[in-house]
Amino acid sequence: MMYQDALTKVNELKARMDSGFSDQDKTSISKLYGSVLSKNVVNTRCSDCYRDALIEVYNYLKRERKMKEKCDYSLKNGVVLQFFGTSEVYTNANLTNDVSEKYLKQFPAAAETLFAHTPADLEDRLAKYDEKQKEETVALNENLVQELAEKLAGDVTKKSLKEEYKEYEIDGKKVTARLLDAHIKAADELNLSKGGK
Repeated sequence: MMYQDALTKVNELKARMDSGFSDQDKTSISKLYGSVLSKNVVNTRCSDCYRDALIEVYNYLKRERKMKEKCDYSLKNGVVLQFFGTSEVYTNANLTNDVSEKYLKQFPAAAETLFAHTPADLEDRLAKYDEKQKEETVALNENLVQELAEKLAGDVTKKSLKEEYKEYEIDGKKVTARLLDAHIKAADELNLSKGGK
């Protein structure tokens, strides 16, 4: 299912939210929930579980403007991943292939201890991950580094910079999260070299 198809179906179902959903509507909501969020509707036999699921799908589509990325990895129950020195936390709800592979490159033993499922071709994926990282290594844009350094010096948080610049483009290409992190790190180092914080 494509993003626009999902949004059209959600809007169609929303029109029947107050009058109650038919069995066919409930089936449609379950399929949407699985397609958009990669989750199953938990039917607790309450009248609101399908309504809540539809609202969750609608909010996600409006906020993200895309379908949720399918992840080929899953964590064991209760496991949370966090990279040293960052505030981002990953659970099965927001885990991606890229995050999983980055983590497993740093901590190979985690495949056994933290992950409930990894793809059969894990070794190939990790080798390709190295190649992909080398390809993404590009020269830093000095104007962007300077701009970010000025904002960091003005007490703007790194987290808010990541949010503000997530759609930023360099040479017509949207920056990846990794490339933006590299620019923010360079901006931080620039401020430190100038005796800033």
